[in-house]
Amino acid sequence: MAFNIPIIYFKEWDINEPFSPVGRRHTFGGTGFVKLLASGCQEADPMLPSSSSGTLIFKNTKFDIINGIPSPHVASQVHPLTINLGSSGVGITNMRLYLRDNSALRASVDQGLDPAFVQMAVSGAWHYRALLPSGATTRLSTTVPSFPNIFRQDGAAGLEGQDDVNSSQFVYLNLILPFGSPLGTFGICGSGDLRFGLQFDYFPI
Repeated sequence: MAFNIPIIYFKEWDINEPFSPVGRRHTFGGTGFVKLLASGCQEADPMLPSSSSGTLIFKNTKFDIINGIPSPHVASQVHPLTINLGSSGVGITNMRLYLRDNSALRASVDQGLDPAFVQMAVSGAWHYRALLPSGATTRLSTTVPSFPNIFRQDGAAGLEGQDDVNSSQFVYLNLILPFGSPLGTFGICGSGDLRFGLQFDYFPI
């Protein structure tokens, strides 16, 4: 039996939105919705949220000074994502998120510092203004993980529909930079690449 490869939507949500997107994660627009993510430098058009796409931009990179001493790491704002099916008749399971290319995170190495990295935490719940200090959670792997690291919002293995129940967990990501990293724009629109990959199995339903 032939069936189509599934369409996958990556949706970004606003961590500063106090009202949970739960119940509307399968829609475009509304409470907390930022944009649909895709490859390239095209910025999302807020007037056409279901047809536009944009890059994930790690915002508000800040560092803390405690007792006059700066932290050894700088943490960006946390950016929540969900994964949703954009096509019917097919389901996905065994979802494994990783970094396909992290060359943009190596600018600090030229300064004699450790490379930057992306942190990841997952939850079926909405965590308003969540913070992920360095070391608070798992580093996103630069190779395909051995086991699934993303599940349906209720912990089930896969997604089999296009409703809110079949949204993924919230995937909370942030960027951690060593203090002293060079200033500039890095990533697909700047220097080097930062590309996310999602490996999954798919099946007819």
